[in-house]
Amino acid sequence: MFFAKKTEPGRDPGYPDFPLDLRIGAILSVDEGELLRFAGLDLSWVPSGEEVLVEALSSMNLFNLRVVRAYARRGDDRLLFQFNLDAAGNLLDTNVFLLAEEIWPATADDWATWLDAGGLIGGADLDAPNGRHYLRQWGDGASAEPVAVEERIYTDAAAPHSVNHRMMLYAREVGEESENMLLSADADGDTSLVRAWMGLNLTSVGVRIY
Repeated sequence: MFFAKKTEPGRDPGYPDFPLDLRIGAILSVDEGELLRFAGLDLSWVPSGEEVLVEALSSMNLFNLRVVRAYARRGDDRLLFQFNLDAAGNLLDTNVFLLAEEIWPATADDWATWLDAGGLIGGADLDAPNGRHYLRQWGDGASAEPVAVEERIYTDAAAPHSVNHRMMLYAREVGEESENMLLSADADGDTSLVRAWMGLNLTSVGVRIY
């Protein structure tokens, strides 16, 4: 579902001009210097420096930034590299996420637990699926509205796969680093689910692209 292959011929008129030589089939790896920052910290997850293949790309606007996402796999792990650029196209920083869990709310009450006022997506803090405690990074007050955005994900240049997100970012401080938990209620094709992404902040030179 998440990497559903599109087969329509031709190039989609809305196919973005991706920066940084990002393309489907590119090779990404986290720079060794970035990995040294995380050594010895009590983190829930640390990326490896292994090379991974970009299977899908997207580009969207979020908080006056251009956010470019590259999706990849390593074995059973599903990875998300997020490149945050300013309005002039300058790369500000990068995040790397691991898909920690997928949750399938079955009833309206289940969804209310996630999305109603004071719910898990938008509450002031979060006891996450990995057992750690995180604080909300977006919005003010005891409860914040989840951020809604449509993401058009390309597995080739022909036609995108659209996912509508309602999401919130949480973080906890670990030494001088920040460990993130991105919760997203996703309308993904014919299904709706919650994805929990666990991630780390990298510098603007934190990912090698080949």
